[in-house]
Amino acid sequence: MKKLNRSILRKINYCIGFILSLFGLTTFMSCEYGVPPVTAEYGVPQADYQISGRVENAQKKGIQGIKVYMKSAMNYDYDTFEGNPFVADTTTTDGAFAINCREFPEREIWLVAEDIDSTENGSYKRDSVLITPEFKDVAGSNWHHTTVVNDVIITLEEEKEQPLN
Repeated sequence: MKKLNRSILRKINYCIGFILSLFGLTTFMSCEYGVPPVTAEYGVPQADYQISGRVENAQKKGIQGIKVYMKSAMNYDYDTFEGNPFVADTTTTDGAFAINCREFPEREIWLVAEDIDSTENGSYKRDSVLITPEFKDVAGSNWHHTTVVNDVIITLEEEKEQPLN
């Protein structure tokens, strides 16, 4: 009798799991990069981001080869960088960057600039700028937004070379 009850309960559990998966309900899993999971299931609003700007040094000269990426303000700790960046771009010869992506709408976003080549253009310290995008509704949709942020300037400080002892 116990085997029959277990068999019936197991089949009922499989049926309930199948029905819940049809509704888009899933179990929450931890993120690969240590960031708390974001609930981004079917029906969650999306936003189109168009962010452009320039990375420059203290003399207002554009810096080439700097990686610029977006980070959620909720999951960003500047000193102990953890987490997966949303999307990234590398600056052009005049220091310009452009990020175009579709992501979960965030009230505040960090734009982080990090020197990834360090020999081509000198060596610069990582820095970031907090931006607050203004979302506009897309006509005919209550769940889709768009934002355009232009002329973001990130000024990087040059790293001083450490003397060899």
